[in-house]
Amino acid sequence: MKFFRISKLICFVAGAGLILVFRDFSVSNLRWFIGGLMVLYGLLGILNIVFEKIRPIHNDHGFLFYCLEMLMGSTVLIFVTEFSTVCIMWAVWSVFRESVELREIVERKLHPALAVISGAESVAVIVLSIMLITEPGPHHAMIHVFLLCVELTLSSSIPIINHYLMKKRRENGDVSEKPDLPESSAPEAVVEEAAPSEEEIACKE
Repeated sequence: MKFFRISKLICFVAGAGLILVFRDFSVSNLRWFIGGLMVLYGLLGILNIVFEKIRPIHNDHGFLFYCLEMLMGSTVLIFVTEFSTVCIMWAVWSVFRESVELREIVERKLHPALAVISGAESVAVIVLSIMLITEPGPHHAMIHVFLLCVELTLSSSIPIINHYLMKKRRENGDVSEKPDLPESSAPEAVVEEAAPSEEEIACKE
């Protein structure tokens, strides 16, 4: 698992650097760039399930969704030719992905600072994706390319940083998750037996 995370970090950061250098080429060939990216995301998502084992295949962001990503990317590569249509499909895909990501930020145990950074990135992507839907042109597409570089860097580095920070907190004793005791075993749940009344004593005599 550690090897997978480090390999993913290296590949994503290198990919973000290449995209940043060849951003003009990426926008001018947006159909091939986005279609290939969707297929790649789907494949990496399936590998993430296999190696990380953190998402069941039946949830909203599991195996089925990654297969749909690959199908959507294949559709863009084969059938979609209009630049504006590619932009709209890219924006809708981004909104859906980041909406699920926001939900997962709440469910996962992230360090507070990393949760804020990841949440801010997701909100920014959603807002700018809506702008890309309303105005699907090269200008907003270029902004989305820059955001993609940020997303690739954060999505690959945050799990590693979070694992390190949470480990340090556990070592320092800052993280202590103690399950609630059941009522039968809690000290407060012990009830003293009531003393017998005078009538009960008289009956026994």
